[in-house]
Amino acid sequence: MKVDNPFAGRIICGHCGSTFERKVWNSTDERLRRVIWRCNKKYKVKGEKSCENKHIDDRVLYQAFINTFNAMIENKGYFIEKWKKGLKSENILARYKFRQFIGSLKNAEPIQSFDMDLFFSIIEKITVYEGQRIIVTLLDTMEIECEIE
Repeated sequence: MKVDNPFAGRIICGHCGSTFERKVWNSTDERLRRVIWRCNKKYKVKGEKSCENKHIDDRVLYQAFINTFNAMIENKGYFIEKWKKGLKSENILARYKFRQFIGSLKNAEPIQSFDMDLFFSIIEKITVYEGQRIIVTLLDTMEIECEIE
C-alpha cells in the first residue's frame, strides 16, 4: 500500500474536532511554496469562517513526531515499564500492541528525520489547538504535548 501523506486523516482540530486537510500555498513560485494543514471546517461556506483554529505548517507536524519519539527515547524506562504492565491485559490484541511498542523502543536511538513506518506503528493522531499547541496521541491512548518551535 502506497501512502501519499502519513498525516491524512490523523490531524485533528482541537477547536471543533474535524480533521485537517493538506493545502499548498503559492505553488506557482517554488521559492514561496508552502505546505500547510488546516481544519476542514475552516470555510464550510466560501468566504465565511466556520472554525477559528489556525493552520499549521507541514514541517511542524514532521518535527512534532521526531520530538515526540525522541522524548520517548529519553524516558524509555518509563514507557517500557508502563507497557510491560499492559502485557498482563486480558485483551490479546492489547498484549500484542504493547509487545510491539516495547520492541519499537527497546533498542531505538534518537531520530533526526521522519520515519513513516515508525510513525504508523506508534501514533494514533495529532491534535492541533489554535496553531500553538499540539497533542500527539499514541496508539495506547497516552498523550504527549509538543511545543511548536
